[in-house]
Amino acid sequence: MPFELRSDRPDRLMSETSIDDYSLSRQLARGDERAFGIVYERYNGPIHRFAWHMSGDRAMAEEITQEVFMLLIRKPRKYDPAKGSLGGYLFGIARNLTRRRVEQLLLHVPFVDDPNASDENYSIGESAIDDTSNALEQLTQHELIEALRTAVFSLPAQYREVIILCDLEQMSQAGAAELLQCSPGTIASRMHRARAMLKMKMTRKGLVNNGSI
Repeated sequence: MPFELRSDRPDRLMSETSIDDYSLSRQLARGDERAFGIVYERYNGPIHRFAWHMSGDRAMAEEITQEVFMLLIRKPRKYDPAKGSLGGYLFGIARNLTRRRVEQLLLHVPFVDDPNASDENYSIGESAIDDTSNALEQLTQHELIEALRTAVFSLPAQYREVIILCDLEQMSQAGAAELLQCSPGTIASRMHRARAMLKMKMTRKGLVNNGSI
């Protein structure tokens, strides 16, 4: 697989975690319940977190996650290993479902900023755009997860996606590029910008000091 996702059950047997996508897809096509169980354990948590952070609605995330796996059960042959990883395929379904739901419901959870400031006109110095900084790790240490989650949700979708995939789910930039159907360079550029935007938002709220992350 081109990328790895964190497991919610680290005690799974190696015989299960080592099964590749091609083998799983063949077993799924035959209606193998054990294969479906392995896929579910492998991707359920990450997909739910992705949908939750993208939508800002835990109930919606649960519904989307269930729908992703129901689609896999109903149409297991629709996944083609030659076109990419199983994880990328499932995340792609989740991404499309989440975007559709959010658009339909016009869901909006604002992160209240200075009304006279915006991400476009806010001056960003080099200290604010530091690729070696990881705001997520720093803020977790300071118990500011909820404030950060709100800030992440306030990002434009294209930036929110890369933060969720690469920072929260620890997906490689190559894996995110495969899923989002763009180049690794584009992912790197979006990560660069997204982290700077997060720092601006958190600094404005007085939750971090400028230059501290």
